[in-house]
Amino acid sequence: MKFKFKNIILLVCLSMAILHASAIEYQTIYQEEQQEFNNQMYSEIKKTAISSSKKIQELYKAINYQPVWVDKDYLTQYAELLIHEIEEDFKRGLHPELVDLYKKLLPDNRDIFTSNLLKDRVKVELGIMQLYIEHINDILKEKRSKYTALSLLQHALKEKSLIHALNAISKERIRYRTPMLDKNTTIIKESERIDMDSITMIKNSDKKERLKAMYNLLQFQPIWINKSEFSSYTKSLFNQIENDITFNKNSKTYRNYQKLKTIEIPKEKKKIVIYELKIAKLYQDYMSHLLYGDIDWKAFQSKLRDKKNADWVVHNILSTPESLLIESVNHQSLDYAFKEATPTFPLYSKLVTALKKYQNIVNSGGWEILSEFKNLKPGMSNSVVPKIRERLTKEGDYIPCVENNNSELYDECLLQAVKRFQTRHGLTSEGFIGKMTQKALNESAENKVSRIKLNLDRIKWIKRSHDRYQVWVNIPAFMMYVYDREEPIEQMKVIVGRKGHNTPVFYNRIRTIVLNPYWRIPASIIRHEMIPKLQKNSNYTNSKKIEIHTGYSEHSSVVNPHNINWHKYGKKLPPYKFMQSPGVHNALGKIKYLFPNKYSVYMHDTNQPYLFNKDMRSLSHGCIRLHRPVDLLKTFSTIDSKINFNKAQSILEENHKTPLRLSHTIPIDTIYLTVWVNKDGIVEFRDDIYNYDKMQLSAIK
Repeated sequence: MKFKFKNIILLVCLSMAILHASAIEYQTIYQEEQQEFNNQMYSEIKKTAISSSKKIQELYKAINYQPVWVDKDYLTQYAELLIHEIEEDFKRGLHPELVDLYKKLLPDNRDIFTSNLLKDRVKVELGIMQLYIEHINDILKEKRSKYTALSLLQHALKEKSLIHALNAISKERIRYRTPMLDKNTTIIKESERIDMDSITMIKNSDKKERLKAMYNLLQFQPIWINKSEFSSYTKSLFNQIENDITFNKNSKTYRNYQKLKTIEIPKEKKKIVIYELKIAKLYQDYMSHLLYGDIDWKAFQSKLRDKKNADWVVHNILSTPESLLIESVNHQSLDYAFKEATPTFPLYSKLVTALKKYQNIVNSGGWEILSEFKNLKPGMSNSVVPKIRERLTKEGDYIPCVENNNSELYDECLLQAVKRFQTRHGLTSEGFIGKMTQKALNESAENKVSRIKLNLDRIKWIKRSHDRYQVWVNIPAFMMYVYDREEPIEQMKVIVGRKGHNTPVFYNRIRTIVLNPYWRIPASIIRHEMIPKLQKNSNYTNSKKIEIHTGYSEHSSVVNPHNINWHKYGKKLPPYKFMQSPGVHNALGKIKYLFPNKYSVYMHDTNQPYLFNKDMRSLSHGCIRLHRPVDLLKTFSTIDSKINFNKAQSILEENHKTPLRLSHTIPIDTIYLTVWVNKDGIVEFRDDIYNYDKMQLSAIK
């Protein structure tokens, strides 16, 4: 796409403006724009719901007939998540009675709307509401839950997130998913059932209730020990604990394991039961680590609430040590529980391997902290150079070119090692050793082990999905990746939110690509930049290709700026909406990728490509700017046959806004990993740009 040099001036002027708008202002624009649609839907829902079931009528009346599942473009974030959760349950053989209703609403081609008529959108809205009610009622039936389909929906609308509501009924969802043990199953032959009184003697009330629940599911059969030996389940548990590099060997749980593995099997029934319960508690404690990790999420979230524009949404893990034990008994192996507890995130196992490497370095004494020294350039000599060689040898960055090199000269061999180290730490890899490189060199091996463990625990709380394709945006890495199962098929630089305007950590699903988008200009920019310029020159907006409309839709009436007395406005905003027309001058660039969410965050092109030359790219107000958005479009065209890349390129040559709806939504996770292993097996470290490492390490259980 070609553009004239004069457009570069426009790019610079308007790109500076977008930096001054806050994420809250963009959320306000989206909400106001959506409200216009909601107002249209209100009366139609109220009229149509009368012919629906009593449950649907009562629910819509309680939420004042507002649309929940359908928005002005397509389906809302609530609908996308609900559909995905139901599909995941279907894969587990759950909710068989909902399959016909689901297929009726969502045919294979996902062409939900046969038209854009309001009555057809309301039909879809009511249909998904019925699906929601049936889905939630099926989960909650006979569960003695304090929630109902209505109270959960009200909670979701209040939080502007369905996941908050689904997290609230995690226990009910786990119970619904957990299969019952076959009544004819005998776990250990020639064993006697455990007396309830033995469990009630335990002093810790929480552990007592958990054990009671577990043995109730096991029909009070022993699982860990019999009259002569440890069971196969116990042997598997001991072996797993012994070989788990992520597990703290100084913890109370590990010390309990060391005591239990050396006991002699007693003969008396009462003592056998005591050891049975001790091993059961060991299993619960260890599996809690394996499943959930050691981050105190409640304490972290409490700290996060005190920070402006910061959020980290976790998806509760829909398993417990107890539910996994039942499934393991049904599969006749505890290895099933260990496999199910292991995250499906493609880099998890590689990061475990990295932990082994760095733990071995710690066990060997780590490395010496370097004393402060002046900046070093290749070719300079300094007494610290041999120590830098030794330091870089420890992590494998320095590969000797000659044996026993103790020279104080910063030579070519050391230069290559420094560059490797800088690349792995997200620093400019030119070989110059300044303050940033010195700081990275002086991070202790022990701290790196702690950070690796922390990031492994974070991965445990990334939403587990069975989708073939997945988009990951790693915020501290300033990178975006597209994976086809275990393999990366695309990656590129991104710009994320600067500190104080943090890009939120959350899950969603990409559903629409907009070619040639409009940029809807926030109120602060209109007040402080547009109005003063229009007061001096009423042709200002025309010269900047900014349109003035009566509404947020680009199809609404256009206002002629020459017919308005702009001196009436300043502190008071005009009753008009300002939007920049599509084109290379547009602040959003030529493409944006939408995954509707309460933060109004999306991925988009930019008219400031020079910013991608920076190492530290936390520069936006929360949205994610893409370095090569057209390449991502091409990747999506190989994933989704509905996206015609050649046709899209032709559209991009023009300036007509064109939305492309994916035939199947693609999951996207914005994640926060400060340590990971790249596709070449190299361990990468990054700065803790939002101080989340510090906050979570101080809240380790």
